[in-house]
Amino acid sequence: MLTRTALVLATILTFLLFSADPHIPDRVAACLKSAEPDLQIDHRLNPFYVRGDFDGDGKPDYAVLVKKGEDRGVLVCRAAAAKATLLGAGVPFNEWRDLDFSAWAAYEKRPAGRGVPALLGEAIWLEWGESGSGLVYWNGRRFAWQQQGD
Repeated sequence: MLTRTALVLATILTFLLFSADPHIPDRVAACLKSAEPDLQIDHRLNPFYVRGDFDGDGKPDYAVLVKKGEDRGVLVCRAAAAKATLLGAGVPFNEWRDLDFSAWAAYEKRPAGRGVPALLGEAIWLEWGESGSGLVYWNGRRFAWQQQGD
């Protein structure tokens, strides 16, 4: 009986210790919990999340690669917003429902210029291999798209 109790306690302790992914910041984990229940983290790219001040409020925001079924996208977790913004993963963004890009990164805020819109904060740079790239940026009301290259 004692062995069985010890085994049950060891199983519960193991579950509690390893159920939270140590590679996911608490802010990202909380954001994912408040999002659609069918969303999953998409680990197809490294890193699977990027941090930046995407809305220009001086607070860190996160963008997380997600998928819903076969559709891929980005979940943006803004510090100032109660609810995350889903781009793609079945939800239309710039007429795309599947954001199947091959590389991404936080894009540093810089002055507007050729191919760069007026940025309120940092942007999210997306690239589709040899076929094109662009910026996802906050325009003060919503996330928008600026094509950069084909």
